[in-house]
Amino acid sequence: MTGNLQAIGFLVVWVLGWGVGGSLIDAGLIEFGVYSLETGQIGTAITFVLWSLLWGWGGIRLYQRFTQTQPNQEDP
Repeated sequence: MTGNLQAIGFLVVWVLGWGVGGSLIDAGLIEFGVYSLETGQIGTAITFVLWSLLWGWGGIRLYQRFTQTQPNQEDP
């Protein structure tokens, strides 16, 4: 797989994970009565911001890990 294709695949999976994960967390919090959609959207907004920050931090860490240059085994 070429580098560009890998990057596109990573980005697509990352965006899908962000969307699905955030929706599942939001649905769970609503289901357990942490907040209600009838009383406003502040709970959803807070969940969105916190999940986005956490997911973004994870993406940055993975990016750093994937793009680290490996030392050449032939170097003394």
